Amino acid sequence: MRERIEELVEETMRQREKAVENEEELCRVKREFESLKSYVSTFTNVRETLLSSERQFKTIEELFERLVTKTTQLEGEKAQKEVEVQKLMEENVKLAALLDKKEAQLLALNEQCKVMALSGSNI
Repeated sequence: MRERIEELVEETMRQREKAVENEEELCRVKREFESLKSYVSTFTNVRETLLSSERQFKTIEELFERLVTKTTQLEGEKAQKEVEVQKLMEENVKLAALLDKKEAQLLALNEQCKVMALSGSNI
């Protein structure tokens, strides 16, 4: 009977030691779980930030493409306007020369009229 009691006492001690070990293991697993949970949360936040950045980058890319398209269009329009301005300047030079010629003709005609008027009054 005494031997049986000793066996039960030893079994109880082994069970208590095992319970302590199990409790320590449970605490370790809980710490690891919390650490992994924190890691997953951080990872999720980083992923969401990356996705947001990717969307922003795509938006910026689209805006840049629109800007390039508009710039190309405006450069084409500018080239057309420069050609038009050049033509108008050439036409302006021609009209200025024509105006100078007409003014010279008018002055000559005016002088002829004066001469004729003076000649007519002397007759």
